[in-house]
Amino acid sequence: MSNFEKGDFYFGISDKKIHICFFEEGKNVYKESLNFEIPDNLNNNLNFKIILNLLRDNIRKIEKNLGFFLNNGNISIQSDSYQSILFSIKNIFDEKKLDKKVVANLLQSYIQKFYMDEQNLSIIHIIINKYVIDDKVYKFLPNNIKFKKIILEIEFICIDKNLINKLKKLFNECKINIRKIVSYDYAKKFSKNHTDDTMCLSAHKVLNGINQSEVYQEKKTQKKQAIFDKIFNFFD
Repeated sequence: MSNFEKGDFYFGISDKKIHICFFEEGKNVYKESLNFEIPDNLNNNLNFKIILNLLRDNIRKIEKNLGFFLNNGNISIQSDSYQSILFSIKNIFDEKKLDKKVVANLLQSYIQKFYMDEQNLSIIHIIINKYVIDDKVYKFLPNNIKFKKIILEIEFICIDKNLINKLKKLFNECKINIRKIVSYDYAKKFSKNHTDDTMCLSAHKVLNGINQSEVYQEKKTQKKQAIFDKIFNFFD
């Protein structure tokens, strides 16, 4: 049976340790966890092989403890390459109805521009901090209004693209499908007064929608569609 039917695995990854946590479906605390120390550089091929073997061994341990196989999971990564990039998107239209599609199209065009200009970073999180609609400021997307001018104040949370590719390769070697990647440096602010030594609790909160201003992304698989992510899930 796939672990997706029972709950979610999270991998908390820093320069020194990897934590593996399992959250049962509908629970906000993990049922099972373990951790192990690692060499501190994935880019070194020798370290990569050591980490791969350690990861495989510890995946087997937690599978044995839980009694089912680990097929997929989410990653919480702490990295010195973390960057928060702030900018604004502005556009003027003939009067039209404001809806999620308008915002998604604006975001899509800027994501594409970002990746054309920036070859070394991957966007991990997209946050819309503010909407300015015909000079009125909104924290969240307003419903059922017509407008002409829109400004979005956007924050991209980014991590080194090479590191992301190494992580994907690492888990692919372990036959683990990675569903989402979370920046721990971003997620930890939602831990509030709770400690998060595993780096997984805060990531679990983020992927369960604790920040209503975050916009999630979904990879497109059809060949004829854009190689960039489709923007979706506007605070549903």
